[in-house]
Amino acid sequence: MARPKDDTKIAAIFEATLRLVLKTGFDGLKMADVARAAGLATGTVYIYFKNKEVLINQLFLAVKSEKTSKLMAVYDARDSFEVSFGKLWHNYLDISLAEPERMLFIEQFAHTSHLTKKTIAAGDALLQPLAQFIEGGIRKKILRKVPTPVALGQLMGPVLEVVKLEKDGVLKLTQRHKEELYEMAWRSVTV
Repeated sequence: MARPKDDTKIAAIFEATLRLVLKTGFDGLKMADVARAAGLATGTVYIYFKNKEVLINQLFLAVKSEKTSKLMAVYDARDSFEVSFGKLWHNYLDISLAEPERMLFIEQFAHTSHLTKKTIAAGDALLQPLAQFIEGGIRKKILRKVPTPVALGQLMGPVLEVVKLEKDGVLKLTQRHKEELYEMAWRSVTV
């Protein structure tokens, strides 16, 4: 009988992979390096993940799932659309600033051939609540009538760039900056 998988080992493998792949890229990632960084034997990594392709796909879904759960935790259907939008946008910025490596990892792999169609579909499904929220704003004629992926890109893309600037030490975001960025985001998608 197979032993149950140890979640702490999986978490250690994921964290090690996340740190390494942001430095080396996919092609430079070696399972032995992941094992060393996670404090595990290389064979142990292979017990949990058949190869680096499987590892990257599972890590992508884990990171995206965690980030989406944190994002949507502030959503309250009783709030007005504008209040909900503000809460979601600010939460997305705060999560991204607190965990820039996770945001950069998602961005690095979201549009590559390293993800399987199944992983891409599962990742897209995670964003369905947010997409439905945006579509509701379009139906209510609060948001511009554009394809939902365009609206999401308009909102998420600038946050990614600001997080990169903050991470690189080019910019130190103040509360005033955050409010100005929110105002620009709101105006960019509203009617």
